Amino acid sequence: MASCNIDDPDMSGANGESEQSTGAANDTIPRPKRIACILCRKRKLKCDSNKPSCGTCSRLNHHCEYSEERKKSGPKRGYVKLLEARLKQVENLLETRDATTELATHEPQPTRAAESLSSMPPLDMTNALDASMTGMMPDNSFTDPTLVGMPDFSMNANDDFSWEVIGLGLEEALPAREVIDEMNEIYFEKIHPSLPMIHKGRFLASMDLAPHMRPAVCLRYAMWTHACAITSKFSAYTEHFYARARKYAEMDEMRGHGEGMITIAHSQCWTLLACYEFRVMYFPRAWMSIGRAARLAQMMGLHRQDRVGLDVKQTLPPPRDWTDREERRRTFWMAYCQDRYASIGTGWPMVIDERDILTNLPASEEAFNKCRPEPTLQLSDILNGDGASSLSSFGGVILLSTIFGRNLTHLHRPSEQDNDHDLNGAFWKRHRSLDNILLNTSLSLPPPLRLPAGLNDPNTVFLNMNIHTATICLHQAAIFKADKNRLPAQISAESKRRCIVAADQITNIMKMISHMDMSMMNPFLAFCLYVASRVFVQYLKSRREDTAVKSSLHFLLAAMQVLKTKNPLTESFLVQLDVDLEGSGLDIPTSYSRWRFGHRPPVSLPIVS
Repeated sequence: MASCNIDDPDMSGANGESEQSTGAANDTIPRPKRIACILCRKRKLKCDSNKPSCGTCSRLNHHCEYSEERKKSGPKRGYVKLLEARLKQVENLLETRDATTELATHEPQPTRAAESLSSMPPLDMTNALDASMTGMMPDNSFTDPTLVGMPDFSMNANDDFSWEVIGLGLEEALPAREVIDEMNEIYFEKIHPSLPMIHKGRFLASMDLAPHMRPAVCLRYAMWTHACAITSKFSAYTEHFYARARKYAEMDEMRGHGEGMITIAHSQCWTLLACYEFRVMYFPRAWMSIGRAARLAQMMGLHRQDRVGLDVKQTLPPPRDWTDREERRRTFWMAYCQDRYASIGTGWPMVIDERDILTNLPASEEAFNKCRPEPTLQLSDILNGDGASSLSSFGGVILLSTIFGRNLTHLHRPSEQDNDHDLNGAFWKRHRSLDNILLNTSLSLPPPLRLPAGLNDPNTVFLNMNIHTATICLHQAAIFKADKNRLPAQISAESKRRCIVAADQITNIMKMISHMDMSMMNPFLAFCLYVASRVFVQYLKSRREDTAVKSSLHFLLAAMQVLKTKNPLTESFLVQLDVDLEGSGLDIPTSYSRWRFGHRPPVSLPIVS
């Protein structure tokens, strides 16, 4: 047997290991674990762990260092438990799917589960765990007693939508593909016309992409919530889908550092949730939801897309094309409008400051749908009287939302320079400026945005109603100030005349659209009817025998009773009118307004005609 050179560190290490493995006396003595030096570990060389310098470092004349910390082998702490929980979740989903089919086919459930697992596509468990374990609930059955007897939204093994549940970490099965397609179609036919911020063609095309490239799950559920709310076929699912939309939006917000929620889809989701919450009178939630939507839009820089401002940190990649930029514009403007509506109904401050906006108004619906670039103006240009004839219907709604916002600050942000007792003071100058914008807008509207030509566009209808509603709000403030400061009687008289004319116009518009599907209209249409009704109530206090005005009031009350079946927000305004009517002493039939809310009226309501 050849002798070994004990001066060679590698050979001595090998010799030592041989002696330990062959010596019977040393079999019971555990061999100490050696820690390789940093250099040998980095170069993946064998190290004899001699100190202060190992043999390799000594031979190569390198500085030898040892790290006392040892990395633990195996998965990270908690990984196995997460993996087991994930596997349990998959098993629960498979058992739920197989439960209804097992009795009919008489196949043993384990066999079917095994077949399903064998056909399962490869799954990135790292991403799936991160996506699904945050906020996972202990009970995954999600059985809702209100859904008994409704179509079964169970997983379909032949549909890749079922594997989207697993790949994206969802906690329950998505609806069947044919149901999803039907609800998407309802959304774009009924809801989109008054909330036109999602590009239909691109959204529907993205539904056929890989699961991780489809629209955010929270956005889809928010859209389906609106579709279910106006469709008797799916109405039992409305609150169910609403809860899921909020759950997944909040889960995305809590994942990681919150970076997952900084997307266009999430801003759209919160805007849709806020609109639904206003519709069903979840006012505190609606106020917080629209705040989220507006803040997300500002965080992504959607309010400054078309003019150069101060450089700020970019949180989104540049838009792919004009259509992508236009959808971003519309997402911002929709949050902007909802922010204004929320504030005019409460008097609370607005989130978005008009002076920060550097984004053009949206293009026409035709240009957006056909992905055809179209130049548009800034909001400030329209307010200065330029280009009102080029407004789109959505742009007109934005303009009137701005007027509502300005009127809010006009009333609720007083200053010492207002001098509302002086007709040449700041308050009355602002009043005349806002009134001129309303008059110019009304006179400059292009023919497609006038009625009855634009009756088929819900935003055109809403725009025309808003012009008269904003006029009433502005002049009622003027009446209050004029009476308070005992200004000349003609000031108050002129504003009262403008109010009654505007209320009469709102009534005429409502008569024009009374045959249409009210579910397509903006939910805040109820606010317009409420404002007009209040004008009639105030007018009748001093002129009780005016049968024309009394007839108009009867019609609006009847219309609101019918509208509230599609738009529950209307009921909150009916309650306010009920209070006004009780204090007025007017002889209004109880079947229109003063029955107990929450119960059916004692007689059938007249149909609006």
